[in-house]
Amino acid sequence: MFYRASRNAFTLIELLVVIAIIAVLIGLLVPAVQKVREAANRMSCTNNLKQLAMALHSYESANGQLPPGYASCCWGTWQVLVLPYIEQEALFKIYVNWGGDDSTGARYGAAPNNAVSSARIKTLTCPSDTPNTPIGTLTNHNYALNYGEVNIYAASNGKIFSNGNTQRKGTRITDITDGTSNTLFAAEVIQGIGSDLRGFGWWGDASGFTTFAPPNTTTPDRIYTASYCNSAAFPRNPPCDVSTAANPTNFYARSRHSGGVNGALADGSTRFFTNSINPTAWLAYGSARGGEVVSE
Repeated sequence: MFYRASRNAFTLIELLVVIAIIAVLIGLLVPAVQKVREAANRMSCTNNLKQLAMALHSYESANGQLPPGYASCCWGTWQVLVLPYIEQEALFKIYVNWGGDDSTGARYGAAPNNAVSSARIKTLTCPSDTPNTPIGTLTNHNYALNYGEVNIYAASNGKIFSNGNTQRKGTRITDITDGTSNTLFAAEVIQGIGSDLRGFGWWGDASGFTTFAPPNTTTPDRIYTASYCNSAAFPRNPPCDVSTAANPTNFYARSRHSGGVNGALADGSTRFFTNSINPTAWLAYGSARGGEVVSE
């Protein structure tokens, strides 16, 4: 009597088939995991903006006005002023000479202030982006305030967060006559890579954005010197060019999300603004007192 020998292993063909099936499943799974991760990151980013909007409201309630956006280039920005309202009271107490008013002469990058400007603030960081330190240990972040619809330092109908050196009287919520649901408080910006200063919110120029161009526009941001504008060296950086008299310093809302940016409105709500938003509507969201009717 003859018995057939039992098989204890796969044949080569069977093994190749199994490997091929696994490869296909991994190919299907990886994009799904990436989508889930990005959805979670986008939700986290939205929550950050919600916290920032509430912090701005809390500041206005405590001080009778919204915080100024900046004190010239280098003497402090809103990022310092909101720290107590995003559970960073200890960091806030370290910072001195906001506005350059006393004899210490400390700027954002000088001691003791550099202990603050070197901190990575989780509430101000979008997990979809890559954290960067463009100057030594000083940190970039991902949110900027609405500086109107013209350029960063221009007076405009939307300038609800302005220069603390020259305009000590800040805006109140009731001054937003276009309606709080029609006016942006804040939006996302991208952290520049290398020495790129996009997202460098400790510095006056980069502490805000304007709605002069739509989200994720191909129009270049404008920085005063090429050394802080690294689009050529780092292709993942947004388009950028040097400021001129005709094209002064300007930064636009940008994100690593697909299709648009998250923004926080003055009523405390958040929403996703698509890249295809009507440019006229986007301009209107940047204006607090322009009298425009927002229609998308």
